[in-house]
Amino acid sequence: MNKGISTISIALLTLLLTGGCPNNGSLLQNNLNSQTDYNSRALIFRTNSASFINEFNEKSSRVQRNSYINEYLLKSDIQCRNYLNSTKNIAKNSPTQQNLYINMFDTISTLFGIQYISNTAKLMLSGNQKDTEKNQEEYQKALSPEIQRGVEITRERYAKKILNREKESIKEYPINAVKRDLSIYDKQCNETYGLIEINRALKAMQQNLYQQPQDRRKTINIKAVKDSVTAVTKKVEAKEKAKTKEKKVIKEDINNTKKTINRDVNRSNI
Repeated sequence: MNKGISTISIALLTLLLTGGCPNNGSLLQNNLNSQTDYNSRALIFRTNSASFINEFNEKSSRVQRNSYINEYLLKSDIQCRNYLNSTKNIAKNSPTQQNLYINMFDTISTLFGIQYISNTAKLMLSGNQKDTEKNQEEYQKALSPEIQRGVEITRERYAKKILNREKESIKEYPINAVKRDLSIYDKQCNETYGLIEINRALKAMQQNLYQQPQDRRKTINIKAVKDSVTAVTKKVEAKEKAKTKEKKVIKEDINNTKKTINRDVNRSNI
């Protein structure tokens, strides 16, 4: 892989894994920090706490704090799932996601020896912006189950960190620290984190370190990732070839038309 891309990717992954994810129906709308242009993905998932049973404020006890945290995590997971399944959640592509896809293609090539597929996949994301966005959307749709599973794994990992602090006193784990953790938890409801987790699983498998979580439903299916990338790459490549062939035919028709016109003009001048 290009050294520049690799360096950028590492920096981006470090930023994302520390909670610094870029800003990306009635209940769903309340989960979004919405702006007028839905197509630009200026949308950040936020858990809607309007209907919560438990409250949490400066006067809350340790028990009340923990009850609020437990309710928040539970309802946030449900709302996050709805958010990821929403058709409004189709994003315009970012350099971060594009680098994650390229990393994924490179690792798949190494693991399964399908360099042609991986190289072709990278080419599909390196054309003009319009074609790149369409092609990346095809990969996103095909990989959607694994991306969502990756988001769930990431959030489950962070939820454990939050729950481990429930034994601490209010002074040790105050309201501002709780809100900061829950804000990070919300930010992790984003496809980018799913792609990060897929890359993590692929790299770990490459190093023979991949350990499956106890809940098999929360395991990245590496074969499904590879098969999806292969299928989409063949599909997109076929479309590109058909498009190129069509342009060639149109160009030939235009040239033939010009020749005919020139011939007719020449005849009329004789």
